[in-house]
Amino acid sequence: MGIKSPKTVPRFMSIKQHVLFVVPDGVGIKNYLYSDVLKHLIQAGAMVSIWSPLPESVFDEVKQLHNIEIGYKQLVLKKEPVLTRFYREATTYARLLRNTALQNNATILSNWNIPKQNLKLKLLYQSAMQFGRYLAKDYKRIVNYETKSRQGWSKTIVDAYVGDLKTVEATSLFITHQRVASLMPICIAAKTLGINVNTVIFSWDNLPKARLCVWADQYLVWSEWMQQEMKQYYPEIEDSKIKLVGTPQFDFYLDENKVIDREQFAKTYGLDPQKKWICFSGDDVRTSPYDVNFLEDVGAALSDYKDTIQVIFRRCPADFSTRYDSVLNRFKSFMIPIDPIWHVAEDGNWTGNVSKYEDISMQVSLAYHCETVINLGSTMAFDFSMFNTPCLYLNYNPIENGEWLVETIYKYQHFRSMKGLDAVGWIHTKDAIASVVLKTIHDPNTIAVDRQDWMKVVVRHPIQENSTLIAKTIL
Repeated sequence: MGIKSPKTVPRFMSIKQHVLFVVPDGVGIKNYLYSDVLKHLIQAGAMVSIWSPLPESVFDEVKQLHNIEIGYKQLVLKKEPVLTRFYREATTYARLLRNTALQNNATILSNWNIPKQNLKLKLLYQSAMQFGRYLAKDYKRIVNYETKSRQGWSKTIVDAYVGDLKTVEATSLFITHQRVASLMPICIAAKTLGINVNTVIFSWDNLPKARLCVWADQYLVWSEWMQQEMKQYYPEIEDSKIKLVGTPQFDFYLDENKVIDREQFAKTYGLDPQKKWICFSGDDVRTSPYDVNFLEDVGAALSDYKDTIQVIFRRCPADFSTRYDSVLNRFKSFMIPIDPIWHVAEDGNWTGNVSKYEDISMQVSLAYHCETVINLGSTMAFDFSMFNTPCLYLNYNPIENGEWLVETIYKYQHFRSMKGLDAVGWIHTKDAIASVVLKTIHDPNTIAVDRQDWMKVVVRHPIQENSTLIAKTIL
């Protein structure tokens, strides 16, 4: 039997503020639990607990870092009812159609992916598309069927979460990203008890994708740009619920203690401290299926300069495949892989990969010591801009097959945030790699001169205030 939207009742009494972090995957640990957000909550006298599908052991470093005990409960997320899933997918597709028209940007629809292996899911998605076309004709229909989707969760599941929340006596929920649909009954249960539900919009590219899968009282956004996006894509959400607080993931770059000494860094990773270091940051296989070809082009272009240049390859934490091995072996004389320092999920699911705390210093040190970073449209551009270091975006097709085009990547909606800015350096052909890299090394102030202005569009400044604002908002 479905449930009706709950009526808010007075919050039950608690001795002190108790923030319950709901952490559906490993990325939230690095961005929110390792940052100063927890420190500010603790200084304010708040208790902290964690609910997560991840094992308790992955939170040991969080406890050690902040020198506190943290309550923990392992979540076993419930499967969505079929009708709930159908309505959610249909409204998602309807929003993608609406967002495409709203922004006149066809790439937004590329975020709709029909499962190919599972026949039942394939049929569900195809049916959702058909129904979504109907919903897209009237925005009120979209909102109405999102409500119906929430109401599809059983009272038994919601009541179980109500009981758990009463037991833990949380005064506030903080969800570390908005994309996991199975968190919805927790949100419903919290609202039943009058507990304030907060969620962050996880990344700069998330809002056009129509994957706002949780129901919150407050939505925490990175910037005015993202704040305006929320208003465009979700006009039914009151302005007062959209909180401009920034993101804490760049805090680490403000801490000089996170920078490893160059000589020590070189010794640890087999680098030559006298050479210029160039970072190539990898992408996941879906975003950049020809990333290996890009890396090979960079290696070939810079091989003549190996006496003065070393290329550091940092793979995407979601990609621990062997696809780069042949290229790394070919250029091993001056191309050095430095893998992310992560706990890797045993089941191979990237959402279970968790950054170790020491990976932060390694990544900060890369940005500090390297002359530039080369990649395909990565947020690493912002990490490096924290030290006023230019980023170079690859902007050519390494393989001409028509199935994947780099032109599509840079038409994605989030890249419109750089409009009018000289935000990154561009590598338009593989023949231009060496010349662009050399110019960046020798004359960095002529490359991506607006790189820090672009970051100010995407991330609220001053950055050092963001963790404090987040903590105050969720208390």
